[in-house]
Formats: sequence, structure tokens, C-alpha cells
Amino acid sequence: MTLKNDQSPKINIWMIIKRELKHKKYGFITGVLSLVIATAGFVGSIVLLKGDELATEQLFIEKERELREEMLQLEDDYRVIMRNMGYNVLILNKEQSLSELESNGYASTYLNYEDVWKIAESDMKTLNHLMPVLQEKIYWEEMNIEIFLSGIRGQVPVYSKPRHLTDDDEYRSPIMERVPEGKADLGEEIAVSLNLRPGDIINVKGEKFEVNRVYARRGTRDDMSVWVPLDKAQSILGRPGLINGILALECVCATEMLGQVKEEVAAILPHAQVFEFSSLIAARADVRQRASKLHEEIISAERLHQMELREEKERLASLLVLVLIFGSSVWIFVLIMNNIRERKHEIGILRAIGFRRHQVLQIFLGKSALMGIVAGIIGCISGAWLGILWSGADPAYTGFENLVSLPVIILGLFLAPVLALTAGFLPSVMAANQDPANILSEQ
Repeated sequence: MTLKNDQSPKINIWMIIKRELKHKKYGFITGVLSLVIATAGFVGSIVLLKGDELATEQLFIEKERELREEMLQLEDDYRVIMRNMGYNVLILNKEQSLSELESNGYASTYLNYEDVWKIAESDMKTLNHLMPVLQEKIYWEEMNIEIFLSGIRGQVPVYSKPRHLTDDDEYRSPIMERVPEGKADLGEEIAVSLNLRPGDIINVKGEKFEVNRVYARRGTRDDMSVWVPLDKAQSILGRPGLINGILALECVCATEMLGQVKEEVAAILPHAQVFEFSSLIAARADVRQRASKLHEEIISAERLHQMELREEKERLASLLVLVLIFGSSVWIFVLIMNNIRERKHEIGILRAIGFRRHQVLQIFLGKSALMGIVAGIIGCISGAWLGILWSGADPAYTGFENLVSLPVIILGLFLAPVLALTAGFLPSVMAANQDPANILSEQ
């Protein structure tokens, strides 16, 4: 039977491909595997980079949250030694740093008790209502609680201002009442937590005191403070003759007076430093700003570092994907070339009985397309899974759609068939263009 030139046998291309795959299944599997590796590398690298980006962003969110918490911590006022808002000047040892004062909750350097009298007996005009203070944080064993123990006495009179004093050198209108001998004042938090009331007897490191008064809640460390006479605090703390701060009232509450106050105090106590409370607030704001700026610089530097790392990872991922794609393409090309070489005579017979070139082309390209479709599905699934696994990202937290986007999956599904068809096109064309007469004459 002879077919006319415009006729070709009725064939089922996919049936031939199916039989071919059954006969050459190992070649098909290795081809699919090479395409799976290329597709998984493509999808996995994108998912991995996205997961790394999300993890890095989460890291920055955590660091910024820590920054906010630190800034709130710095909001705690410098009223460590203040006992009344009437005081607006604080005198400390020159060696005392504000950052340490903020950290400890009390001054860790000391002045001599006589220092306050040096100021009081001088001709100073800018300060009044001097209040020597000794305050430290201690563990109150008897009550099993940490407290701020504060030793105070009555306000030391400034003799250059006699109009403010009574005949016995006491202030007519004291800013803060002294703690009577043998008694103690409590902050509200301590009184409530220990169920203490005025008249109760307490024991502080062997010293007995009667509760004199309980101060209303102030929302500061004062709520956890116990005030006792200065000499008792010096004895309990083992600081005889020492204080760690002098509170005072600046006579003229104008900020331009601060320079004069500093000059006068420096002339009397060269080992001391002066802070006006408005200056403390400004210093606190400056500390916050510096801390904030430092953290922002650290975060900016870290962001820049992470961007550089990401660019390096992207370059490596791109190089890896290109190598995988090239390797897969070469392998598909070799597989189909070997398959054509092995089926050379079968191709000649098919052409001899009337198969057209496009039909032979369909057989080989159809096999390549099927190989690519199978590899695309497997490669996308395995690549997405490996990318999520290696990135360490939690899809439940970041959202699966944020890690694996639809466009990436679509590209992955198209990548494998396109690679397979591209790599197999030239060998398939070569097979379709072979002259059946030359092929059969070789037998």
C-alpha cells in the first residue's frame, strides 16, 4: 500500500510517546530529575531570599521594640534624691555621672556632711533651704524586700538669709518636714505591701523605728522608700559623716542664674557639681536623644549590612540558578540526542511509511514537554518546601502567601517545559529532517 504525498498515516502521537517512555523510562526519569533540580533551585532561591528578608525585617522590628522600651525606661525621672518639687537644685560629688545615677537609682559617690555647713555659713545669695540627703538601695532582711533607705534631717539654715529663719535658726516655712528621732516615714507601696500604719514598730538592720507617716503614692521610687533621721541612715549604711546629695532651692528661678550658682558652689566646694532640675530634665532628654540616635545608627548600620548580605546572596543565588539551568539544558540535549541516535532506524522506518517531519517533531518535542510539565510541578513543590525550610521562616507567622507568591509558582511551572522544549528543539529538528533513504541504506 502506497500513501499519497499529501496523506500521512492516522497516528496517536501521545500513544507513541507513552510507549517510548515505557521503553526508555530511566532516561525520562533522569531528564525529569535534572529539570526538577533547576526548577527547585529557581523557586527555592526566591523563597529562601524572601524568607530571609522577612526574618531580617522581624529582627529589626524586635530591635526597634527594644529601643522603645529603653526609651520608656529612660523616662524614669531623676528624682532619685528629690523629696519635694520645691527643690530645684541638686549638688553631687564632682565624680558622679548622671548615667550611673540613673542606673543605680542613687548617687554612688559621696560628700562630707560638713560640706552642707560650708555652704550654709558662706555668704551665698543664690541658694536656700539646704537639705543634706543620704540614700541607697538596700535589702531589708527583716521584711524580705528591697527598699531605698533615705536619711534626712531638718533643713540647714543659710545664715546669710536671716529673714527666712526663726529665733532658733529653723525655717519659718520649711519645704520638707524633718523625720523625728526614733521614727520613720514610708512610701505608700511599702506601707501597703507590708500592711504598715503610723504607730507600728519596724526594725531596719537592728535599728527600731516607729512609723511616723505614710506618703501618698507618687509613682516614683519614693513609693519604695523609707525615710529615717540622717544619723541613723549613716549608721545603718556604714557611712558615718557622709551624704550623697544636697537639695536646695534656687532663690531666683531663672535659668540664667544657674551659671552663678555653679560659680558660687565651685568656689566653696571645688569637689562638687551642681544640677538644676530643669538641667537634669534637659540632660535626661539629651541622654534619650543620644541613646535614640545611637540605636538608630546601629540599626541603620545593621540594615546596610543586611542589604549587602542580601545582594551577595542574590548574586550567589542567580549564579547557582544559571548553572542549574545550563546544566539541565545540556543534560536534556544529550538525552534527546542519544535517544535519536538509538532510534535512528525507527525514525527512518516511520518516515518511509509516510510520517511527516512535523509528526516526528511532535513525538520528540511532546516527550520534552511532558518531561518539563512533570518536572515543573515537582520542582515547584520541592523548591517551595526547601526554601521555607532553609530560611527558617514560619509560614504561620509570616503568612504562606508572603513567602511563596503566585507569580513565582507560575514562572516555576513554565520554566521546566520551556527549558525542556528549548534544549530538545534542535535534536528534534535534526531527527525530523533526516532522509529515510539514507538511514535505511545504512542497514
